[in-house]
Amino acid sequence: MRRLTFRIDRYLLLLFGLSLLALAPLAAPGYFYSAHDGRHSVFFVAMFDEAIRSGALWPRWAMHHNQGYGYPTFVVQAPLAFYLAELFVLLGAGVTTAVKLAWAVGFLAGAWGMYALVKAWLLGSLQPDGNTGSPEHPRLVHYASLCAVAAGLLYSYAPYHLLDMYVRAAFAETWMMAWFPWVFLAFDRLIAQGSRAGWQGRLAAAALSYAGLLLTHVFALVAFTPLLAAFILFRLWMAWRREPPHGPLVGLVRRTALAAGAGIAGLLLAAVFLVPLFAEGPLLVQEDWTQDTYHYTRHWVYWGQFLSPFWGYGYSDDPAGANDSMGFQLGLMLVLPALIGGYLLLARREPPPGEARLYPLMRFLLLASLVVLAVVTPGAAALWRSMPALEVIQFPWRLLALTAFLLSALGGLTFWQLAQAANLLPQPADDGGVLVMALLICAAGWAYSRPAALQPVEPWREDGRAVMQFEQEHPDMFGFTRFVEQRFTESPLTAQYLAALNTPADFSPDSLERLAIIAGEGEVARHYSRGHAFGGEVRMATPGVVQIRLFEFPGWQVRLNGQPVAHRVSPPYGLMEVDVPAGAHRIDVWMGATPARTAGALTSGITLLAL
Repeated sequence: MRRLTFRIDRYLLLLFGLSLLALAPLAAPGYFYSAHDGRHSVFFVAMFDEAIRSGALWPRWAMHHNQGYGYPTFVVQAPLAFYLAELFVLLGAGVTTAVKLAWAVGFLAGAWGMYALVKAWLLGSLQPDGNTGSPEHPRLVHYASLCAVAAGLLYSYAPYHLLDMYVRAAFAETWMMAWFPWVFLAFDRLIAQGSRAGWQGRLAAAALSYAGLLLTHVFALVAFTPLLAAFILFRLWMAWRREPPHGPLVGLVRRTALAAGAGIAGLLLAAVFLVPLFAEGPLLVQEDWTQDTYHYTRHWVYWGQFLSPFWGYGYSDDPAGANDSMGFQLGLMLVLPALIGGYLLLARREPPPGEARLYPLMRFLLLASLVVLAVVTPGAAALWRSMPALEVIQFPWRLLALTAFLLSALGGLTFWQLAQAANLLPQPADDGGVLVMALLICAAGWAYSRPAALQPVEPWREDGRAVMQFEQEHPDMFGFTRFVEQRFTESPLTAQYLAALNTPADFSPDSLERLAIIAGEGEVARHYSRGHAFGGEVRMATPGVVQIRLFEFPGWQVRLNGQPVAHRVSPPYGLMEVDVPAGAHRIDVWMGATPARTAGALTSGITLLAL
């Protein structure tokens, strides 16, 4: 017990305690279903759970979309955050409660990561070789820890971080932000220590953290990867400058190889998601998610909005100006340290002793922040036009997640510089200044750490009825495959969802009429719908054709009386149909493997074993 107590990091506990204030709405009864993706954050997990319980270890299909025809949501939505929520569901929590718990874990993981990153940078700046570790003077460790706590709080209470959670309710995207500091920290350690003993573990940590990020949100592949590449190049340059003159290129080559190896390994680890995404994603109508309301030109942010105090719970609904119904402010507690840090960089052309490693790092963070801010404004339109891949970001302001990360880290380093300027290091001094700053950060973000309203957690909100109701309210949110010839807003299953919506009992997907006889004579005796498995029984008086009310998509395996049979597209809605002879027959449909999914899984598995 004595040894366990010794290992507890009291600074981390302080950070968690102060960060918990922002999570208070999660402890209240009810949930913010009215937030932008509030309902999505719950019914995505509900459909993920249905797929898991049907036997799918890696779900691909979400069965309630498109009025019951389903959609390969988890082919295009990275699943890691859903797996965490599913863990809580399997432990006995309700779906909404599981989502709340997963929110809290991700939020605290991000704060912890920022604390660990900034502390490692500060302690590393005090080491002769730039490695992380504890300097001899305990007072320096103390102040480094306090500044790291402040950085963690800046990240927790960054306005965009709280907007992502309580205004947008972007579950996977908020969890993605938890990975940012951990990925930077892993690659920083890998490059700083190079090929010294233990490089294998550091390479594995960098690869696994990067893969975890990619498996949490596809946005990270397009937006965070370029930032990570820039940081790697910067750290390689810094490491090369510190190399002894007798062999600088050797060390540079080794560090470059390690960083490249970790990055490639991370991509290979994420192949289980990325390969099907790129192979099967084109079979979905991408324009549904990149045009009209989702086109990036309707969602620019203007420079004045970064400093505006406006905070709203609406949408970025002003395509021609800056009068959006949601706020895009950076926040005073992020802007002020950035301005002070910028002033220090300009005022001190030669860094003070011991700060030669921090000043270039501060310059990188500040410059990267300004570049990201510029990219989300209308002035970057030419860049977006020249790179069509950026369209998948949909909303340029999503990149503010990167700015929140960069400015929070810069703020922690700036607080350290202010402590230097006040001659607090390493002499014993009152810690009140840093602690007051921490409380100010919490106070500044407190107003934003709350949703617009909380609604009661009712049974229908956690099953397919919630999906149906959302699509009834937002018919523009349907997602279609390339096999669909005629768009629709209702299906033969719609009335069954509506009937179930008006009953207080739990909804049973098995009640959905999944099979329909469209040629020949007969009757459907039974239906079932279980996440990844569908079907039923038919009694045919004559040979005929049975329609399976699911979108056709790679991976569907149809069996008739236990034997595989061919199926084809049923026009005009892109469903499936199968020929059935006379007699009583059982039809089973299962979403299984495809060559792309098998190749991706094998690639990830082999890479994991190699690591």
